[in-house]
Amino acid sequence: MGYCFVFISLLAGSTKGFLGKLLSKHTSNYNSSVFMNLIRMLICIFIGFGILITEPAIKVDTSGIIFGVLAGISISVFVITWLLAIKYGAFMLVSIAQMFGVIVTLLLSFIVFGEKASAQQILGVVLVVIAILIMISYNNTTKGKLTKTASICLFLCGLSSGLLDFSQKLFTHYSEGSVALLNFITYVSATILLGAYFIGFSRKDASVQYKKLFKETFLVIFAMSVCLFLNSYFKALATRYLSATQIYPVYQSGGLILSALMSAIFFKEKITKRCILGMCIAFIAILLLK
Repeated sequence: MGYCFVFISLLAGSTKGFLGKLLSKHTSNYNSSVFMNLIRMLICIFIGFGILITEPAIKVDTSGIIFGVLAGISISVFVITWLLAIKYGAFMLVSIAQMFGVIVTLLLSFIVFGEKASAQQILGVVLVVIAILIMISYNNTTKGKLTKTASICLFLCGLSSGLLDFSQKLFTHYSEGSVALLNFITYVSATILLGAYFIGFSRKDASVQYKKLFKETFLVIFAMSVCLFLNSYFKALATRYLSATQIYPVYQSGGLILSALMSAIFFKEKITKRCILGMCIAFIAILLLK
């Protein structure tokens, strides 16, 4: 059952990635990214609330709230930096960079839950780093050299992805609340954070620009919101059946294959020998991390 949840989450996440690439064309700066993702979080709140009220009993505890807020902070950073990252770099590079998140999740799981890292897993981590370096080189030949902003976005994208997954793991280990409650708290927290940023840093005279942006992107944002919710919801459900070393390597390997296909078919990114080498090393690394 756990792997079925991972598969559903993977499909939703890959669809979200495709829609995100389309949406990135409308992303001109941090404020526009925050604005579009704020709308996504609001939609996810309504979806989450609709699922939450169908549950026979809602149990809220302090640990559940804390981990939900941590997940909200993580997803806020992730959705902004991810959208900017796919704007600045090749789509496959972003997918590879998210593998850094796997390392973060596994490392924290080793520390907090006492899971031991085998020599095989350590080798897998080394190969992940090698794959990332190869894919950066590939990106430089197809999209141009990475800027400082793009590099920061990629790093934060991977880091926040790992912290988001680890927050879900913490929730299922220490909280008695449901996954629906976790998602609801996550999106409420993210909305508050993104809303505060938007109110504090957006230009007061840009209302016309945001209205136009809303009209042009709402349908894509709505579809992304549904996919984002399904991706997070079913991945969190999978944590009740599988360990971190089972879920995230399988999830990332499937995502890597799908992102390569989408990059070649939909975004016309050239698949070079260097790209294939990077993906092969990444795939081997994922298998070793299991």
